[in-house]
Amino acid sequence: MDLTLTAILLGIVEGLTEFIPVSSTGHLILASEVFGYDAEQWKVFNGVIQLGGILAVVVRYWRTFWAVGLGLLRWRSESVAF
Repeated sequence: MDLTLTAILLGIVEGLTEFIPVSSTGHLILASEVFGYDAEQWKVFNGVIQLGGILAVVVRYWRTFWAVGLGLLRWRSESVAF
C-alpha cells in the first residue's frame, strides 16, 4: 500500500482515539497489524504523530500549566497544613 495512504489511515485512527478514554497508541499498533503493516517500521511514525495530540493539550491548557508552574515556584512549606 502507498506510504501516503498508510500515513493517512494511521492519522485517522490516532485522531479518532486521542481524546477518548482508550489507548490511541494501542489502536495504532492494532491498526498496523490489521492493515498488514510492519509495526516496527511504523514505530517512529506512531511516536511523531502523537506529538499533535500532546501539542493540542498544551495549547488548550497552557494557562493551567503556567499557573501550576508559578504556584510551585512560590510554594512555601509553612503554608501547607497537615
